[in-house]
Amino acid sequence: MDKATESLLRDLEASPTDLKKLVVSAVWRQCNAIAIEAEAITRWERDDPARWASVQEWLLGKGITITVLRSRPATETHRAAPPQG
Repeated sequence: MDKATESLLRDLEASPTDLKKLVVSAVWRQCNAIAIEAEAITRWERDDPARWASVQEWLLGKGITITVLRSRPATETHRAAPPQG
C-alpha cells in the first residue's frame, strides 16, 4: 500500500462517516470503477465534505471511475379493479 493511501486511511479514522470502508474496499478489490449511491454522496458531502473530497481525489488519482447511482421512486403497484356485478 502506498503512503498516500496509508495517510488517507489514517485520516479517515476520525471521520464520522463510512468513507474508510469505501477506500478499503477499493484497495482490496483493485477495481477500475466503483458505483456509489447518490444518497451516500449526499451524506458524505453533508457530514464530512473535506474528507469526501479527499477520497474522491484519491479514487480519481488511482484511475478509478466513479459512477453515481440514482434511486428511482418506487412505482405504485396497480391492482385489477374488482369485478362489478
